[in-house]
Amino acid sequence: MRKPAILITGANGEIGHGLIEALHKQNRDNIITLDIDKLNSSISGLVSEELTGNILDEDLIDQLNGKYKFITIYHLAAILSSQAEFSPRSAHDVNVGGTLNILNLGQEQGRSQGRPIKLFFPSSIAVYGLKNRTEKQDRGAVPEDKFLNPVTMYGCNKLYCEHLGTYFSHNYQRLGAEKHQRYVDFRAIRFPGIISSKTVPTGGTSDYLPEMLHAAAMGKTYKCFVGKDTKIPFITMPDAVKAILDIMAAPINNLNQAVYNIRAFAPTVEEFRQKIIESFPQASIEYEVNEKRQNMVDSWPSDTDDSSARADWKWDPKHNLNRGMKEYLIPNLKKIYS
Repeated sequence: MRKPAILITGANGEIGHGLIEALHKQNRDNIITLDIDKLNSSISGLVSEELTGNILDEDLIDQLNGKYKFITIYHLAAILSSQAEFSPRSAHDVNVGGTLNILNLGQEQGRSQGRPIKLFFPSSIAVYGLKNRTEKQDRGAVPEDKFLNPVTMYGCNKLYCEHLGTYFSHNYQRLGAEKHQRYVDFRAIRFPGIISSKTVPTGGTSDYLPEMLHAAAMGKTYKCFVGKDTKIPFITMPDAVKAILDIMAAPINNLNQAVYNIRAFAPTVEEFRQKIIESFPQASIEYEVNEKRQNMVDSWPSDTDDSSARADWKWDPKHNLNRGMKEYLIPNLKKIYS
């Protein structure tokens, strides 16, 4: 008999760490993880089974399908934006092919259980594409249905996967079926930049703020790869995890769309730098702009409109910039790097 369980792919990433801790605190049993790397020791003891393997390994996915009765699936595995530009073919294989494998797993699980399986997908503001900085400044907060013209492989992958998830939720059925039965309940959040006090990010183009913050806490010089007036929305890691739990807990009838923006604050780089200096006066932060990465960030909105999330599933971040720095980021960083 198959065991009831929760599946988290890409569990060793930044969001995976926070999500595993949060689910463990909720006394969720049988958390099953899949990642290409072994889990960090800080979270490995919080899961029931840790699988090390490739999201593209269909035999491995079939084994999961045969062994477990998944209640919920969190599909976090991905190659991130900066890394994806160096190897777009690999990024497409993992980001799209891996997502298709997990959607098929959800479909098979839903069919065998006779009910829709909740499947969470982390999308990104990289799905947006504004023409230039002038358009970016003029448009302000962008809603979910505008400027969907990604300029990066990562953004293209994420936007396509949003459509794949919607297709599996609303259109996909076996040939010969008399009527459509939903077996996948696909829910996605377009994340802004995420700042964690516990982990230093790798491979993301929005990582300049968390990299800057961690470098300051460690007493290292940081050379920021975007200019001082660069602006996109951000949230703290606890709010990112909170958003995932909130959208997954929402009754399906409350959700008027599958994909939602969220955001908490949107400082310029220089505004954030000044906040850091208030807490780390000796911080050495310089600017060394990388034009390719700057152009990527310039194609993303200066802010996003999260009114749909606030209306449909009561999204309400705990941390604005000041509170996030004072209550979460600075105390934890000082403790970690003391």
